[in-house]
Amino acid sequence: MIAENRKKHIWAVADLMKKYGQERNMAEEDCEDLFILGLLHDVGYEFLEPENYFLHNKIGGGILKRQGFKFWREVYFHGLANSPYHSEFLDLLNLADMHIDSDGNYVTLDGRLQELSKRYHLPINELDSYPIVKELQERGFQ
Repeated sequence: MIAENRKKHIWAVADLMKKYGQERNMAEEDCEDLFILGLLHDVGYEFLEPENYFLHNKIGGGILKRQGFKFWREVYFHGLANSPYHSEFLDLLNLADMHIDSDGNYVTLDGRLQELSKRYHLPINELDSYPIVKELQERGFQ
């Protein structure tokens, strides 16, 4: 079962995704798709034990692929630096995901890394999320 704080994270990511689409003057349908993508990006957690949470993107993406969800690749590849797959929606998902903390609050990219470092008791540069944040920053995202 998806934890309550993760549900807050998911809803906040969905709201931020829609906002990003609106700020970019995307079509209403694209903004709706961004919102739904935000809602579904962490669905894989529902089907994993905590020790396998690192697979949530692949499990969730696979499930969504079987369902015919057109943005399954964005779920499958989110949170991965140097992904072989690229899309505007994946960029926005990674950006939103790294701007929302585990309790659904908006944070800076560096603030998100600090939060994850404390949660996992790891130095920032050893976090799985560190390369994706650095990649986003190098590409000009803030």
